[in-house]
Amino acid sequence: MRKNLVIGILKETKAWERRTPLVPSDVNWLIKRGISVEVEYSPQRIFTAQEYKKNGAQVLNKFHKAALLLGVKGPAVDDLYEDKIYMVFSHSSKGQAKNVPLLKACLKKKITLIDYEKIVDWRGKRLVYFGRFAGICGIVDSLHCLGKKLKWKGIKNPLSTLQPAYKYRSLKEVKLAMAKVNQRIQRQGFEKRLSPFVIGITGHGNVSRGVQEILKLLNPVEIHPRNMLQFLRHQRGVHRKLYKIVFLREEKFRSKDGKTFYFEDYLKTPKRFESNLDLYLPHLNMLIHAGYWDARYPRLVTKEMVHKLARRKPFRLNFIGDISCDVNGAIELTYKATSPDNSTFTYDPKKKKFLNGYKSGGITISAVDNLPAELPKDASTEFSRLIRDYVYQVASYGTKNITRAVGLPREIRQAVITQNSRLTKNFNYLKIYAPDE
Repeated sequence: MRKNLVIGILKETKAWERRTPLVPSDVNWLIKRGISVEVEYSPQRIFTAQEYKKNGAQVLNKFHKAALLLGVKGPAVDDLYEDKIYMVFSHSSKGQAKNVPLLKACLKKKITLIDYEKIVDWRGKRLVYFGRFAGICGIVDSLHCLGKKLKWKGIKNPLSTLQPAYKYRSLKEVKLAMAKVNQRIQRQGFEKRLSPFVIGITGHGNVSRGVQEILKLLNPVEIHPRNMLQFLRHQRGVHRKLYKIVFLREEKFRSKDGKTFYFEDYLKTPKRFESNLDLYLPHLNMLIHAGYWDARYPRLVTKEMVHKLARRKPFRLNFIGDISCDVNGAIELTYKATSPDNSTFTYDPKKKKFLNGYKSGGITISAVDNLPAELPKDASTEFSRLIRDYVYQVASYGTKNITRAVGLPREIRQAVITQNSRLTKNFNYLKIYAPDE
């Protein structure tokens, strides 16, 4: 008879990371159902050791019995326990060079690696995510940074008193702060040279929804991209409103040969397409990128595009919030990731050079790669709710051979990347980066 697996909650060691995969109340829920929980001591975790102890967990410096280890970020290779199950965001499925060492170590140490990112439904929709909070923190930080840049340029604006997300204690505080920004927009509005104030948004997933959840508090008026130029001609005097454009696929890309855009064609042969955003960028005050990208697909914003557009007038784009933060990815100007307390750099298209911070001419970019960590308690609570049942099912099933456990949900079995020192069937393509040990 199989025994329940003991759960272990890993400490997070990376800078700014205070999140936890399971909050104390959900630990208590598991313990009441016969699942023991060990918690690795961490002074930086948003929930204290005492909170976990009160809810029935053992807090230890090193795991004793834990076999199912839960974290947020992928752990350091040297910290890996052999022959365990890990549930983390390993970011290893793309074969990116920085994540290959972790993949190889999991193979060598007989680790069963379950990646949260690969827990999806039959349509490929992610079921476990921090995306909503990435969007929430990303738009708050972007509005804050743009407000500072405009103030530095001598432009009064209703965004200048907004703080970055990590300065607020909770999502509730963030929403109260946004309500005050909305009052300032209605009272003082934007200066004529900024009006109408338009924010463009790419992406339609959890991240984009988080962005729009916060923007909704500013009562934005949504305009369709096709109507944008006509709108701008007739709305120059409107300065006490904020406008948003959410770009659909057919507005983001166009066929290089001038043919009609069909999404099926785009998926089959993405190299036949190019960005269509050059039609819109000059008229936006801010672009928020919140969509998926990998190297198969065309970039949305390129240096060449910006060089051409910046020579024309009008060119209103002051800021890009790259929430997806793919370095040298969809936004080619994102040449590095940034941190919450040093979140911006600026690209000067005239000088064709990057400068740190926002105090220079050109387009300022924010590319924080760990945004949900800025609201660690709220983000952890939502994430814990999403994974709790999956964790219970794996622990109560009591086996490390997850892919063969037909009693477990299909979405869990298909999220296993390594098992028994081998890549699983779904991830055999990673052999070119990490051959089976």
